[in-house]
Amino acid sequence: MEKISVPAFIKELDACFAREDLAAAGRCLLEWQARAAALGDRAGELSVCNEAVGYYRQTGDAQAANAAIDRALALVRETGCGETVSGGTILLNCATTMKAFGRAAEALPLYAQAQRVFAAKLPANDPLQAGLYNNLALALQDAGEPAQAEAAFLRAISITERCPRCELETAVSCVNLAQLWFARDPLDDRVLPLMQRAYKILKNPAVEGYEKYAFTCRKCAPAFGQCGLFAAELDLNRKADAGYARAGAEQSVL
Repeated sequence: MEKISVPAFIKELDACFAREDLAAAGRCLLEWQARAAALGDRAGELSVCNEAVGYYRQTGDAQAANAAIDRALALVRETGCGETVSGGTILLNCATTMKAFGRAAEALPLYAQAQRVFAAKLPANDPLQAGLYNNLALALQDAGEPAQAEAAFLRAISITERCPRCELETAVSCVNLAQLWFARDPLDDRVLPLMQRAYKILKNPAVEGYEKYAFTCRKCAPAFGQCGLFAAELDLNRKADAGYARAGAEQSVL
């Protein structure tokens, strides 16, 4: 059976994200999903749907996100990949998008399933484990379980701070935990040191070449403003602008 080229799809999609062209990314997703569906390539379609789930989370399109989640979960069942690391990663992605659109309670069983798969298939200090705990913490926070959320954030940080090239993930978890503390008590004296730790990571020239540097700066910037660190917020948005502009220029040359 003929299949789509998933590496070619990912390369095209990444090029759209690198220049922050979300409209082009949306077209790319629709075109490749249609190709995979026409070929009856369920595994290829699942790869596209998984990317679509994250894309619609980023663009804030709840209706399209829910449709993509439903299709992705159906394809996980059809392909029987739910007990694999790749399947667990898809479950994690779906759960995170459900949480983003106010469905945290519904997402928790998917997080639990992904956690079970990762525990069986991955080392305890694998970066995927950290991603799971960071996103689970956000869902627990929304579900009204701040103590469990705090423990999950700390677990994520304890993993990424020991993994090579995971500095950006550490910064994100630090920002998320600081926001949790800030929401409970804006005068909590743990907030500022944690935000400073994250900012120090994001200012480090060594991480500026990482693939998701611009995205991470953009993602973290609003939290600094919420905590009154307006100069840091402005600086991170400038770094994101520069990163996306640089990526766009590189794509034009290619």
